[in-house]
Amino acid sequence: MQKNNDMKTLKPITLAILLMATAASAQKLPNVQKESIFAPADIKIDGKATEWHDQFKAYNSATDVYYTLANDNENLYLIIRAKYKEVEEKIINGGITLSINHALGKKDPTAVSVTFPVMRDNDVNLVANMVTRKFYPQINGDTSSIIKVDDLNQLMDSKSKQINTTGIKSIVDNTISVYNSEGLKAAERFDDKLQYTCELAIPLKYLSLSGSQPFSYHITVNEPAPQGPPHPVNGRMPPPGPPMAVTSLAATDFWGEYQLAAK
Repeated sequence: MQKNNDMKTLKPITLAILLMATAASAQKLPNVQKESIFAPADIKIDGKATEWHDQFKAYNSATDVYYTLANDNENLYLIIRAKYKEVEEKIINGGITLSINHALGKKDPTAVSVTFPVMRDNDVNLVANMVTRKFYPQINGDTSSIIKVDDLNQLMDSKSKQINTTGIKSIVDNTISVYNSEGLKAAERFDDKLQYTCELAIPLKYLSLSGSQPFSYHITVNEPAPQGPPHPVNGRMPPPGPPMAVTSLAATDFWGEYQLAAK
């Protein structure tokens, strides 16, 4: 009996230690990235942080995300990592927007913005519902239907097929496919720890940046997009998405400055 009581006490203590370790790790990083870096030679936009060695240049407390901004001679890259379910939910429902100004300052009428993921209605309901079932498999008391991470990632791949853009004159339609021929790339996935990673690549030719001049960027975790009524899928109504906490509804954002790195 004493052993069982000790084990019950150990679990919350262990959880507290893990949370403290995560907080300590975040505190070691700046709130906004301080340096420019050249992207890894083996970079691949696949929603994995492998080529980054799972390390990030900043942890922003306003948005609760880790991130790195980098470039090579062809593209500007953003990789974001979210570890909290509420933040992951908000990203799935509203997406992340990266806006690039052509100089320092926060007012640029010709800023270029890219938003991903972009999901609506049934698609976002299906993904959000599976995320909740993965985080809380005990809700329905049916452990035989525990969601696999691979299943969750496959569903996101099948439903998250669009990128929204503004400010790119050569792209007439502001909503383009993730399989576009314009060179914009985006990917997302959960890892085995249920950490969410999103990657973006924007060709430098669309940004009109000077390599010797710093510019400002704006990263926003958007508020959930308004959703229409659900529609039947294969003759059945999709399960409703989970209710979001009030604190998860408002957009969160931050600004930073960057100068293109040279190899």
